[in-house]
Amino acid sequence: MSLVKQLSSQAGDRTEQSNLRVAEQCLIEPRFIGEIVESLTQKDAALVGDCAEVLTMIAAEAPNLVAPHAQALVVLLGHKNTRVRWEAMHALALTATLIPEVLVPLLPRLEETILNDTSVIVRDYAVDAAGNVALTNVSAARTAYPILVHSLSAWEGKHASHALNGLRHVASVEPDLREEIAAIGIRYQGHERPVIRKAAKALLGDLKP
Repeated sequence: MSLVKQLSSQAGDRTEQSNLRVAEQCLIEPRFIGEIVESLTQKDAALVGDCAEVLTMIAAEAPNLVAPHAQALVVLLGHKNTRVRWEAMHALALTATLIPEVLVPLLPRLEETILNDTSVIVRDYAVDAAGNVALTNVSAARTAYPILVHSLSAWEGKHASHALNGLRHVASVEPDLREEIAAIGIRYQGHERPVIRKAAKALLGDLKP
């Protein structure tokens, strides 16, 4: 039986369990991933969302299996369906350290997404993708840095904790930015939102001599 027909939307399953089972099969037999990737071009948004979710589930366990299909996920970032966009962005964020050649040129688009996408979830994962690709090399870290700084205040600070986590990655790769990043951490360590305070504390902890 085709794996695509086993996906949640095709099997009448309102939960993610069918997709999870498909992802598990792909982890056991990676050759099945091709069938999932091929279906990313279908017109049925529910089906495409399922396929993107399966790739996210696989990437959470084995990002190396999804990294070769990054370009197919990039195409979905402009999809009109919110779920499709967030699953595609999530999968890219999970594979970011393996695909700097894809994501570094995409950073301006990620910033545009962070500033303009209507979905909080999509924007969160875009910030994560920018922060994760910063781990790959100094050039990527420096390119991602202003985007992450901008993300701190975007949408009234809704993505600040994600941005602070990304800045931890920048600081670990580019020592010349550590002082600036430490000043940012100090500014946010007393923030009213616990999740932001926690992220700032973790950032400052990383920067201790």
